[in-house]
Amino acid sequence: MVFLGLEFMGEVPFYTVYLHGTVRDERGQRMSKTKGNVIDPTEVTQQYGADALRFTLVTMAGPGTDMKLSLNRVEASRNFANKIWNATRYTLRALSGGEIDRTPDGAVLPPRRDAMSLAERWIVSRLQRVTESVTDLMERYQFHEAGHTLYEFLWSEFCDWYIESSKVAINAGDARAQAARQTLAYVLERALRLLHPFMPFVTEELWQRLPHEGESIMVAPWPEPERSLLDEEAEREFGFLMEAIRAVRNARVEAGVEPARWIQAIVFPGSHRQTFLDGEGVFRFLARVASDGLTYVDELLEAPKQVVSLIVDDAVIYLPLRGMLDVEAERQRLQRELEELLAELERTRALLANEQFVTRAPAHVVERQRAKLADTEERVRLIQQRLEELA
Repeated sequence: MVFLGLEFMGEVPFYTVYLHGTVRDERGQRMSKTKGNVIDPTEVTQQYGADALRFTLVTMAGPGTDMKLSLNRVEASRNFANKIWNATRYTLRALSGGEIDRTPDGAVLPPRRDAMSLAERWIVSRLQRVTESVTDLMERYQFHEAGHTLYEFLWSEFCDWYIESSKVAINAGDARAQAARQTLAYVLERALRLLHPFMPFVTEELWQRLPHEGESIMVAPWPEPERSLLDEEAEREFGFLMEAIRAVRNARVEAGVEPARWIQAIVFPGSHRQTFLDGEGVFRFLARVASDGLTYVDELLEAPKQVVSLIVDDAVIYLPLRGMLDVEAERQRLQRELEELLAELERTRALLANEQFVTRAPAHVVERQRAKLADTEERVRLIQQRLEELA
């Protein structure tokens, strides 16, 4: 090819060669008709879509590294495409509620800084960082890392956190809603352009439905990071707010609180008072704290009984258990579970105390009973601790 290019065109046809590894089956074996482990890309494409297969192959391994192709990974990539599709549907519904600021050529403008909430400042800043990182990785041919970076940004940061946060502003229906709509359009349109080399078909389809500049995403300019939109403070403080919400969610699960139930919370904000004030709506909505159930205190409280204390950085969040569940009913449920575990514990101990069982039973059976004993003892300890908390 090089010689033909020099002979007929008078120039070297290419200067860079990208070497990828061998695509193997999910067990790491070479595919062959004899082994019957060949994965037909046509069938995979018909079942999961070309974009899902393409994204899987690009992100599974680095340059020169063999990859183990699993249909579960292809299915996960298909789910990623569905996630982006649903995010675009939500964005389009939100955009129907107002006009979007655009340049004369039709490009979506970033939201005005004075109109952005903490969540908007965070996601817009994160977009600039991701744009910078993905561009650098692509230029260094680290396509798999670039794909993973975009996956994490779109799935976790944009869909799981910003879209959920934006519902607070959209439902408010005032200037905050307009800023959220502008942010949704700006971030998603640019993110689709970044994702286009990995998923060309779905990104083209969705991009055409969003406000944009140009005829096709294939010839749209590659996004460039706008350093003026970087906001380290917003990234740091919204990151703290995310940790606080995770802590409350985990506490709710551990306490057995119904997902739909609104709870009470007392917050000592520490150095993050402004963060709680700026993001109060998001915190209450995502942590399921009642609108009249959030109280701020200026000093640390001596944690009273029947209160879960959560420490996040230098802030402390107190969750009164009586506001989260029926304490008496929970105590009765735990007591019944404890009685069943104690009976099981007694049976297992008696079995292991039987010398004939220990000496005659297969080693793996005896080991399984010992592991069961340790697990039951730990469960008993946790339930007894929980009952003391509810006392």
